[in-house]
Amino acid sequence: MIGLVLAAGAGRRLRPYTDTLPKALVPVGRKDAPDALTVLDVALGNFAEVGLTEAGIIVGYRKEAVYERRAALEQKYGLKITLIDNDKAEEWNNAYSLWCGRDALKDGVILANGDTVHPVSVEKTLLAARGDGKKIILALDTVKSLADEEMKVVVGPEGGVR
Repeated sequence: MIGLVLAAGAGRRLRPYTDTLPKALVPVGRKDAPDALTVLDVALGNFAEVGLTEAGIIVGYRKEAVYERRAALEQKYGLKITLIDNDKAEEWNNAYSLWCGRDALKDGVILANGDTVHPVSVEKTLLAARGDGKKIILALDTVKSLADEEMKVVVGPEGGVR
């Protein structure tokens, strides 16, 4: 199983932070701290904490910044990182990014968005849930209101995705 981060989009909702950086490299917390964590740091740290040894990152917008940091991220988190280019990052959405990373799906994947931060308990809960035969397990936020352009799913009365 690998961790896969969808980080190709321009992150327009995060401007002005993404004027010069891809959304996954936006600092979280105190930006003036010398070792400020980024959204990507949180995702990769979560993957490492649950025992994953490989990660893929779908890159597009300002991808060279992620390429420049790859070796340092591999060393910091003990992960083998594969960067996967989305050649249509400015035109298409997350579904195409996932398509670009389809080869990574064959051995199982934990998927993270490159513009969201969540605690490692999400990955731990997902991994624990796969023991009862489920093929696809989604972590859903059922509280937050979403903008039109954000990814959504329809949840059935039993809690499953339709």
